[in-house]
Amino acid sequence: MKALTENQVLLLKEIEKNSTKTVTSLVNKVARATRIPLSTLKLNARMLKKFGLVEYDNSNPVGLTESGVFILSILRGESG
Repeated sequence: MKALTENQVLLLKEIEKNSTKTVTSLVNKVARATRIPLSTLKLNARMLKKFGLVEYDNSNPVGLTESGVFILSILRGESG
């Protein structure tokens, strides 16, 4: 895996804060708030899923995997 992009890190943080939203609802919210194109955020959400950092399907809330939680803790300097 390559380094995460700013948009991917943003999505990880938003998923952590909005664990009751579906991925569609979440990326729409982030797109409106940040003016990042919706297509860009959807692509980044799919990449995070491919990397094993988030889990979602069409009707269930998006959530962080254990790996996603671990990555966020590293980004915050909480790893050790």
